[in-house]
Amino acid sequence: MKARIKRHLVILSLTATILGATIAAPTVGHASIFGFFDDTVLNIKSDTKGLPLTISTYDNGGQKIDQIKTKSAKIHTDSAMSKTDSNGNEKSSVIDIDYGKQRITHVGSTMIAYEGLKNYQDEYAQKHNITDQDKSVPLLNAMHQDFSNQWNSQKRVVVIRSQAGNPIATFAGNNVSIHNTEMKNTTKFVIDGHRLIVYRADYTVYPTASLK
Repeated sequence: MKARIKRHLVILSLTATILGATIAAPTVGHASIFGFFDDTVLNIKSDTKGLPLTISTYDNGGQKIDQIKTKSAKIHTDSAMSKTDSNGNEKSSVIDIDYGKQRITHVGSTMIAYEGLKNYQDEYAQKHNITDQDKSVPLLNAMHQDFSNQWNSQKRVVVIRSQAGNPIATFAGNNVSIHNTEMKNTTKFVIDGHRLIVYRADYTVYPTASLK
């Protein structure tokens, strides 16, 4: 872990240098530099004290199986099952969720974990029966009508789907960046400085203006 934190600190130092130059002379890559910086900071927090994650798993139909809310959690590849190929890429999809003195081991079904963000899909499902949704109106557009006051001030909408293509989560933000991770079948996002982790799922990032 110390080696990983040291690597993060080196990256953070280099990013800060680049960031200073970017602020002095803005470029098209300005937003991506901030995303890279935020990703490194969140990685350091995760490795040192964990993140206050809400973690949910889903079946293929998009039905939520379970959900836990933690004050401090870290998600990583299970060390006992870890195996890499000749290029150093992780081959095992078995992951561990460490929180407090507890550990959950997970593999297979779709999982999302996030902190500091609102899952609009959950709120929408509380007010509407999605299975009775008018098929002539795309679900995301219908959600936009419900949350237009909140979404219109955001530049991006992130939609997460189960492996069978059923929507399970929707997030909105101004600055959205996507990052690789050492975990197999896993993608990390930074949305306005907050972490979203997606395991075994499809995703699309939409410009909010395209939903109007």
